[in-house]
Amino acid sequence: MPNYDYRCTDCREAFTVERSMKDSSETSCTSCGSGKVSRIWNMFIRSGGITTDVGQSRSTATKSSGGGCGSCCGSSCASC
Repeated sequence: MPNYDYRCTDCREAFTVERSMKDSSETSCTSCGSGKVSRIWNMFIRSGGITTDVGQSRSTATKSSGGGCGSCCGSSCASC
């Protein structure tokens, strides 16, 4: 089950709630009980590999006249 991070706007306490993605119920602060909470959006960081949806796939790279893959500005590209 995924974890969701929140911060209470009344007491400023940060807390985590574990619940199903289908659960859309209201969340209240685990410290003071206030219903005034805001979701803290966390960034997912990819540590490696190729993400084809942002144009990094080698099979779709177009060759430029300079000899690079088309996404680099020099004539030599270490990722090609």
